[in-house]
Amino acid sequence: MSLFRKPKKTIQRRVFTENDDEEDEPMEVEEQPPQDREHKKKESKSKHKPKQPLLSFETEEEGEVFQVKKSSHSKKVMKMFEKERQKKKETKPEKEIKSKVKTEIVTDDLVLVVNHKSAPPLILSGRDALCAGKDDLSDEDEAPTTHKFSKPDNFKKVLESGAIPDAAMIHAARKRRQRAREMGDYIPVEEEEPEDKGRLMREDDNDGSDDERIDMDVNLALRDQERRREQFLAAQESDQEVDEWEHQQIRKGVTGASALTSELLYTEYQPEITTVTAPTQAIDPGIPRTPQMIADKLREHYQSVCESRENNIKKLQQNQQDIEQISKELDELKTKAPVAAERFKFYQELRGYITDLVECLDEKVGVIASLEQRAMDQLAKRSEWLIERRRQDVRDQAEEATNKAGMKKVTEDEEKIRRAAEREGRRTRRRRAREIGGQPKHVEGMSSDDEISQQDMLNFDKEREQLEGEIQEVFEDVVEDYSSVANILIKFEEWRETDLAAYNEAYATLCLPKVVSPLVRLDLIFWDPLNDSLDIERLEWYRTLALYGLHDDESEATLAQDPDINLLPTIVEKIIIPKLTQLVDRCWDPLSSSQTLKLVGIITRYVRKFPTLGPASKALNNLFNAILHKMKCALEHDVFIPLTPKLIESKSPFFQRQFASGLKLLKNITSWQGVLNDNTLKELALNSLLNRYLLSAVKFCLLTDAVSKVSLISLILPRIWLQSNTAELKMFSSSVLNLSQQLDKNNPLHLESIDILNNILKTLRT
Repeated sequence: MSLFRKPKKTIQRRVFTENDDEEDEPMEVEEQPPQDREHKKKESKSKHKPKQPLLSFETEEEGEVFQVKKSSHSKKVMKMFEKERQKKKETKPEKEIKSKVKTEIVTDDLVLVVNHKSAPPLILSGRDALCAGKDDLSDEDEAPTTHKFSKPDNFKKVLESGAIPDAAMIHAARKRRQRAREMGDYIPVEEEEPEDKGRLMREDDNDGSDDERIDMDVNLALRDQERRREQFLAAQESDQEVDEWEHQQIRKGVTGASALTSELLYTEYQPEITTVTAPTQAIDPGIPRTPQMIADKLREHYQSVCESRENNIKKLQQNQQDIEQISKELDELKTKAPVAAERFKFYQELRGYITDLVECLDEKVGVIASLEQRAMDQLAKRSEWLIERRRQDVRDQAEEATNKAGMKKVTEDEEKIRRAAEREGRRTRRRRAREIGGQPKHVEGMSSDDEISQQDMLNFDKEREQLEGEIQEVFEDVVEDYSSVANILIKFEEWRETDLAAYNEAYATLCLPKVVSPLVRLDLIFWDPLNDSLDIERLEWYRTLALYGLHDDESEATLAQDPDINLLPTIVEKIIIPKLTQLVDRCWDPLSSSQTLKLVGIITRYVRKFPTLGPASKALNNLFNAILHKMKCALEHDVFIPLTPKLIESKSPFFQRQFASGLKLLKNITSWQGVLNDNTLKELALNSLLNRYLLSAVKFCLLTDAVSKVSLISLILPRIWLQSNTAELKMFSSSVLNLSQQLDKNNPLHLESIDILNNILKTLRT
C-alpha cells in the first residue's frame, strides 16, 4: 500500500489541438442536443460526487493531502492508461463476438464518444497456442486483429513463454516501432492484457499510482543513426548540385568543339568532380574555359603520363634485377641446403644431449653435496680429536709440574693415568723412529703429536670404505657419455670445431666449468692435501681439462685467442680453492709443521700457475682470511709457557717443551711470509707471540739457555724482517743487547754465545 493518501482524481477540461489525432487513439465525435448535454453534466456530477468516509480519521486528514506535480506529457500518458483500464473494466469476459465500447467525455461545448475495439482473444503459449491456432491458419477471410506494425510472432512467443528476449530481438522491435513513428502510424505502448489478468490485479495497481514508471531515456544509437542519415541525404543533395553545376560549365566550355574533345575533357575532370564536396571548393564558375586552356591541360596530362611511364619502366627494370638476384640467392640456398640440414641435425642431437646431461646432473648434485659433507665431517672429526687430545695433555702436564714444584701429593684418577701412559708411549715410539732414521738432533716439543691408535685407524678406514662404496653408486645408473669428464668435453669440442661462432655466442665457455664441476667435486671428496701427498695434477680430469681445445699446430698467437684458455684456472678458482678453504677451517692444525708446509706449497704453486688467482679473486681472499683466523685461534688456545720461577730454575721438561711449542708456532706463522700480508704476519708473529710469550720467558732463563733460545728465534725469523729493523723487533734487539752485556768475555764458556749474539746484532744493524 502507498505511504501517502492518493489525491482525488477529477476530470480536467481538455484543450483540443492539432496534435491530438497523432498522440491519442482515433475518436468518433457525436454532437448531441444541449438538453442531453445538461443531462449528461448532471449525471457526471452525480457520478463524481465523493462518497462519505466510513472512518472518522479519514475526514480529518483531508485538510492536508500530499500531491505530486506532473508534467503535461505525463498527464497525457496517465490519461491514456486510465482509459485503457476503464475499457478493461467495462468489457465482459463472457462475450465471444466482437463489440464496441463507447466512452463518453462530456465538456462544455460537446460530447466526445470514443469507440474502442474489444480486447484481442486470449493469447496462448507453447503447445496450447499451436493446437488452438492450427485451424485458423487457413481462414483467410477473417480480418487480422493485430496492427500492421505490431511485434512479430516469434517476439510474442518469447514474451508469452516467460523468457527474456535477447538484445537482437529487442533492437529489431525498436527499429520497427521507429519506422512506424516516422510514417505517422500509431504503435501501442504495450499489448492489451487479457481480462482475467486484469481482474487478479490489486486495486493499487489498477489505480494510476506513482509506482508505475515510464522509460524516458534517450536512445543514443537511434539519434546517431538519424544524424548520419540526415548527413548522408544532405551530402547526396550537395553532390547532385555539384554534378549539375559541373555539367553546365562543361557544356558552356565545349560549345562548338568536337564530341571527342568533350569526352576527353569530361574524363579528365571526372576525378575532380568526385573529390569536390561543395561548390565552394570547385573552380570559380566566373572563369570561362577556352580551347587553349583545354589543350594546355591535355599537354600537362600527356607529360604526367610520360613521366609515369618512365617511372614504371624503371620499376620494371628494378624488379627484373631483383628477380635475377633472388634467383641467384635461391640457387645458392639450394646448394647450401644439405649443409644446413646436417647442421640442423647436429644441433638437434646436441640440444637433446645437453638437456639430458643437465637433468642428470641436477639429480646427482644433491647426492654429491651430501657425500662431500659427510667426508668433510669425518676428516674434521679426526683433526678436532687430535687437537683436543694435545690440549688435554698440556693441561695434565701443567698440573703435574705445578704439583711437583709445590711438593704436593694429589691422587690421580684412572683416566688421567691412562692419558699419561698413552702420551709417553707415543713419545717413545717417535724417539725410536728418529733414531732409526738417523735424523739430526731433535728438540723436545717440536714434533706434532698426531699419532692415532690402531683401533681408531680401523674405525676411520671403515667409514671411508663405506663412503667410497656410495661414491661408486652415484653414477652407476648413468651411461659413460654423461658420467665422464672426457666424454662430455668431446661433445663440446665437436661443437666448437663445427661452429665456433655459435659456440661463443652460446657462452659455452662460461657453462663448461659448471657442467664438469659435479664430476670434479665427486673425484675430490677424499682429497686431503694436508695429510696426503696426492696432487691434483696427477688426476685424470686435470689432464683432460688442460688439453681441451689444443691442437698440434698450436702457437702462442692462436693460444691467446682461444676462448677456453681459462677453463682450468676457472675450475681451480671455483672448486679447488673453496675446497682448501673448508679444509683449513675445519682440519688444519697451525701447530703442525708438515700440514703448514704442504698448505703453503700448494697455495704458492696455484697462485703462480693460474692467472685467475689474483688479488681480485674472492675465493682466494676467503682462503687467506680462514688461514689468519686459524692462526689467531692457535695463539689464544695452544700457546702456554709457564713463568713460575721454580719451574724455570729447575729446568722443567714441561717448560722446555712448551717453549719449543711456541717456537714451532712462530716458525709456522713466518712460513706464510711472501704469501700473506707482511703487516698482518708481523702483528701475529712478533707482537702477539714473540714479544708477549717467548721473550718474556727468555728473561727468566739461565744465561746460556737464553742465548740458545735467542739464537733459535733469530734463525726462525725471516732475514728480510731482521734487516728492516721494524718497530716490532725493538724488544728483540734490546733483549739481545742485554744478554751480550751480561756475558763475560774472559769466560771461555761464554765466547761462543758472544759470537752468536754479535752475529744477530750485526744482522739487525744492517
